[in-house]
Amino acid sequence: MSDEFEAVPEDDQPWWAMIKTERGTVPVRVASWTVTTEGVTAELAELKGVDTSPENVTTLCQMSRDEAWAQVATWSKSGGTA
Repeated sequence: MSDEFEAVPEDDQPWWAMIKTERGTVPVRVASWTVTTEGVTAELAELKGVDTSPENVTTLCQMSRDEAWAQVATWSKSGGTA
């Protein structure tokens, strides 16, 4: 039995973690994945003013960069610091 696998994103769209903040939810890009015997963990990029602790991640999803950055811009205008 092989331990190898291949993940193919739908429509080649990147993965994003939706992060709960005091000012709403904002997407943060998944920079890489860590695979261990306990499971798979998303390693997130940094976004100024956002605590990317695991307890703040509400979901993981795929979306275009344009859509994600539009959400970041809206979040920033609402008082976020991105």
